[in-house]
Amino acid sequence: MVKAVEYAKKEGVYVSANAEDASRSDEDFLIQFIKEAKRAGADRIRYCDTVGIMTPMEIYDRISRIKKAVDIDIEMHTHNDFGMATANAIAGIKAGANYAGVTVNGLGERAGNAALEEVIMSLKYLLKFNMEQKTEKLRELCEYVANASNRQLPSWKPIVGTSVFTHESGIHTDGAIKNPRTYEVFDPKDVGLTSQIVIGKHSGTAGIKKKLSDYNITIDENTARSILEEVRSVSVELKRPLTDKELLNIYYEYTNQDIKHVV
Repeated sequence: MVKAVEYAKKEGVYVSANAEDASRSDEDFLIQFIKEAKRAGADRIRYCDTVGIMTPMEIYDRISRIKKAVDIDIEMHTHNDFGMATANAIAGIKAGANYAGVTVNGLGERAGNAALEEVIMSLKYLLKFNMEQKTEKLRELCEYVANASNRQLPSWKPIVGTSVFTHESGIHTDGAIKNPRTYEVFDPKDVGLTSQIVIGKHSGTAGIKKKLSDYNITIDENTARSILEEVRSVSVELKRPLTDKELLNIYYEYTNQDIKHVV
């Protein structure tokens, strides 16, 4: 490692020394390795949680000790084998790491790596970092990468999944209508999404009224309750939320109106 770093620096290259499987390395040996890398001219060290075995608390403690022992920039390279890649990357940054290795949608070997979109938005909203990235295109970027990699983007994907800002439960829908921040931690436009209210077995009358109001239909509470009863019955039968067309059909049938064409 020392010879490689010295040669690279001689050639004028920026060097990040890779500490492979750092999480399972003896800590004294790891710190000595980092000291030797710095002495050889390395610009930063890459801390690799190669098989994703550390918890955020362990990462925070270890990176803190490394920073105290060696004054060198640190990059977090975290894997998602236990679903903690993003949390570990953030913990490392809180402990003093300067960089985070990320991939769009968390693509990577085995269970993947820390997701770009998750790390950026966590730094922005949880750690209150002043992020320069224009995040409004994150959803578009993630869709592009999902299509290019032939990896489906789940609706429940943190930050950019279509379900992240979707509300069905009666209490949640009512709260989101009155104040979106009640159940939305940030404006969905920040990542290129919009809030959605879906109508199904968990809905309440507030959701029914709001959805129908999108079609310039105003109903009273009693009517909303009657329609909601039918909505829940149909939703249970179909085992899914209703489409707007299905909700409107129930409304027209209840009010004895001719069913209108809804796309």
